[in-house]
Amino acid sequence: MQRTLASLLALFSVTAAFAQLNPPEPQPVIGARQPSLSPDGKQLAFVYRGDLWTAPSTGGRAVPLTQHVEMDSNPLFSPDGKWIAFTSKRTGNSDIHIIPTDGGKPRQITSHGGAEIAYGWSPDGKKLIFSGRRDSPNYSIFTVDITTLRNERLCEDYATLNYANYSPDGKTVAYGRYGFPWYRPRYTGSAAAQVWLLDTATGKNQPLTKSDRQHLWTRFLDNKTLITVTVGESTPSISKIDETIPKFADNALRAPNLWTLDLDGKLKQLTTFTNGAVRYPTVATKTGDIAFEHDQDLWLLRRGANKPQKLVLHVAADDKQTTQRRELLSSGVTEAELSPDGRFFTFGLRGEIWMIPVDKPKGVAGRSANFARRLTTWAGDDSDFTWSADGRHLYFTSDRQFNTRIYEMDLASLAVRPLWNRDEDVTRVKLSPDGKQLGFWVAGKEGGLYTLSVTNGAAADPKRLVRVAGTHARGSGGADFEWSPDMQWVAFTKRGESRSANIWIMPAAGGEPVNVTRLNAFHSQPTWTPDGKHLLFHSTREGEGLYILPLTPEAVRTEDTDVKFEKPSGPVEVKIDFKDISRRIRRFAAQAPQSDLTISADGIIYFLSDGDAWSVSYDGKETKRLTTGSGKAGLRLSRDSKRLNFTQAGELFVMPVGGAPTKVTFTAEFDRDVAAERRASFVQFWRTFHHHFYDANFHGRDWAAIRQRYEPLLDGVEMNEEFAALLQMMVGELESSHSELSTTVNGGADVTTPHLGFTFDYRHAGPGLKVASVPEGAPGSFEKTRIKPGDFILSINKQSVVADEHLYRFINNKHDREFELLVNSEPKPEGARRVVYKVMHPNEWEALHYRNRIADLRKRVEEKSGGKIGYLHISAMDAGSQLQFEREAYEYIIGKQAMIIDVRFNRGGNISDSLIDMLERKQHGIFRPRDDEPEPSPARAWEKPVIVLMNEHSYSNGEMFPYAMRQRGLAKLVGMPTPGYVIWTSSLRLTDGTGARIPLSGVYRMDGSNMENNGEKPDVQIWQTPEDWLAGRDPQLDKSIELLLLKKESARRAP
Repeated sequence: MQRTLASLLALFSVTAAFAQLNPPEPQPVIGARQPSLSPDGKQLAFVYRGDLWTAPSTGGRAVPLTQHVEMDSNPLFSPDGKWIAFTSKRTGNSDIHIIPTDGGKPRQITSHGGAEIAYGWSPDGKKLIFSGRRDSPNYSIFTVDITTLRNERLCEDYATLNYANYSPDGKTVAYGRYGFPWYRPRYTGSAAAQVWLLDTATGKNQPLTKSDRQHLWTRFLDNKTLITVTVGESTPSISKIDETIPKFADNALRAPNLWTLDLDGKLKQLTTFTNGAVRYPTVATKTGDIAFEHDQDLWLLRRGANKPQKLVLHVAADDKQTTQRRELLSSGVTEAELSPDGRFFTFGLRGEIWMIPVDKPKGVAGRSANFARRLTTWAGDDSDFTWSADGRHLYFTSDRQFNTRIYEMDLASLAVRPLWNRDEDVTRVKLSPDGKQLGFWVAGKEGGLYTLSVTNGAAADPKRLVRVAGTHARGSGGADFEWSPDMQWVAFTKRGESRSANIWIMPAAGGEPVNVTRLNAFHSQPTWTPDGKHLLFHSTREGEGLYILPLTPEAVRTEDTDVKFEKPSGPVEVKIDFKDISRRIRRFAAQAPQSDLTISADGIIYFLSDGDAWSVSYDGKETKRLTTGSGKAGLRLSRDSKRLNFTQAGELFVMPVGGAPTKVTFTAEFDRDVAAERRASFVQFWRTFHHHFYDANFHGRDWAAIRQRYEPLLDGVEMNEEFAALLQMMVGELESSHSELSTTVNGGADVTTPHLGFTFDYRHAGPGLKVASVPEGAPGSFEKTRIKPGDFILSINKQSVVADEHLYRFINNKHDREFELLVNSEPKPEGARRVVYKVMHPNEWEALHYRNRIADLRKRVEEKSGGKIGYLHISAMDAGSQLQFEREAYEYIIGKQAMIIDVRFNRGGNISDSLIDMLERKQHGIFRPRDDEPEPSPARAWEKPVIVLMNEHSYSNGEMFPYAMRQRGLAKLVGMPTPGYVIWTSSLRLTDGTGARIPLSGVYRMDGSNMENNGEKPDVQIWQTPEDWLAGRDPQLDKSIELLLLKKESARRAP
């Protein structure tokens, strides 16, 4: 009885405690995005943590409208306020859906494989308007009927189209044309988004704005007025080489603000924010109220009000997905090191450092010895680790303090302390042979190769051995380095001009380095032999291979030298004679040590090549492949020279010298914190730009202040897409090209819509699809599977079809299958024929249109010039395009009197210099075999007139090429100014998997001007209108032909 009473009292106590527990207070929203106002202006929909929410437009408590594991975005109230259109990835692709304003089950509207966003509703609420690329290779503005799902095309263009929306009376559609991305609202240049108007009755369209500034998110306020986000004054963002512009002072004209725009193109400023950017304005169609984003908040501007009010919203939000996840990992290793005694592995996995015994007992204290011990817990990147000589400590780098620093870990207590507290990044940490020093590269203008004493448990002040400016990563600055066996010398690799790299040797105590390879070639991995007599390295100087450098002159001729290894019996003294040292270099083995070159105590050389481990004897006469299967990485030799270890496919392997490799299994209990990963990725992204962005002045921006503005927005991030967008907005403030991000996939499968091989005539209401065109080379252009323009496709695989979204649902993801089409010249089944063929992948369809377009342009040049002018198009600056250029130059240019090189719509790359070298060849002689025709020397020299065609869609290296052609006096330029999207870039993978690009090197003209945000201007400026494009006219090409023929005629008449 007493026990029962006690139990009841305990139960009542617990119940009372819960009764006193109050529910959490709703939290203020930070980072709400993409607002949409209801027509009466009373309700506000917005995006927060990957879902749609609604709240009173004055602020207050918000409630979720959607709750799905995939991203929902871009809400848009219907004209009657009963529906909200939005974009969702819940079907595996970005498609348009609608949902009742009060909630419920969403209904999918679009189903095409392209990413589609609803920009507006028709005034009667029956249709949604969006843009995309579907049956045509051009960009188009479409409508979709939300009841029948029928499609209609309103217009098409070669430029990107977006932000389409109807005027309240439905007579006009406003849309954006061109458009650098929305996260670069201060961009100024030829690709800036302009506002166009489409007359829905006549189908005629015309530009409303004609400037070099962005006009984003344009929407009708009433029938005569629009709103747009633009600037009244350009913001300085570039400087000449070796010049620094001052940090810019922002103001209301420079900051992207909200402006009104009348039908005459006159702008009037509405908001006057002096920093940040206004984004995603929305209009209440009945009241004229406007809501928008600015920085981390949503704002409301009532019709007629002078100033907007910041909205305070509260939510009680649950996580959409599990953010704390326990994962059991058995692969994914990125690097590994054996302990000095060879008993333990430390390895990198998911940015953390782990440890496991190499030879594991069957069990340890009830826990499987297969479980690895986690040594670090920072969600960012802990890596580049090395053991101390006594095996009691681990040295590693980490980005936990907004830069990459060196840390020391006590392996007994796991206590960590920093050894490098400066702001500069460090990389390539290495322990000296005597175990008393760490060597590493330090980034920056005053960076270089540093050493740090780590004896007696204390770290002395670091010492710079040699100044080498650069980041020492991604092709900049220094690279591999190694102490000599006697610790008196250091050999290191330093990158030079023309992407070469030479090996230098200097005294370890400091002094003047000596270039010992002295050749414009690539050298790497300097490795001292244990006897101190030679330096081994990888080089491309006389063909890629393993090379050897005797450190002192040899007693006999090089070819008579017999290299023998004698294991040192005592301390080694390294002697170097630098006189004519580079002349003693010789190729030692043909098998190239592509990475991880090392040498054992008994003189056996090991390295990785072609993905496998190799060994070379000390005399260079015997080369062995030690493993098979390729994919090896991180080859290491144990300190006693008895074992090798490496990783393969993210797994650990050890291999006794002379034996076979054995996999070292492990299980890593990884407690993943998604939110912590994102914060670490934010740090990683910001610090990478902080230390590596090509302009140390950040285009006049305060990069640290920008970080402080965006960091609080992390609390509102739930989805990978939101995180990528946050970083994109942050880096967009630098107004830099080549800095795009790509999001990791949350889940679901991509949707691919195959192409049927013909375009649609959307004016035909059915039954069937009416064929508008069948391009040459498409399945329907061949005799046995012929389909003609004007034919009707009544069914596909016995399924009736029309131009609607049901069609795409039916054919999606079937691009590898044959389709049976019921075809007739009339829209009726009687007399129809069956045509069977395999449909086209969308990439195949696009490539086909490209080939046909270029063939048409070449034919036009041939006909209009009477065969005197040749035509070449370069679609990208990559290796394949260079091969095509060289092949077509022979096929289409030989014998011509002039040449047009077209780089319009060029995607960029890196072959501009190679093409210039080829085009700069000048004939210096003639070869003529007996009874044969004379041949010029050199072959394929070109000394005739050239015009380069370019436009506002020529990017990056596709802009550098026309500049260089004119700079070198090789060509005149015709077309439109290029956009100024010019930087050398590299890729970056963040901790959470987000992909990023990092601009590393600026591109400057000979006058010192920056090509970034400063496109190349043509000698003759002429625009190809959308009407020209669709009608097949090309005034830019015609002008080029005219100029070349005039030049040729002038040259003929000259005395």
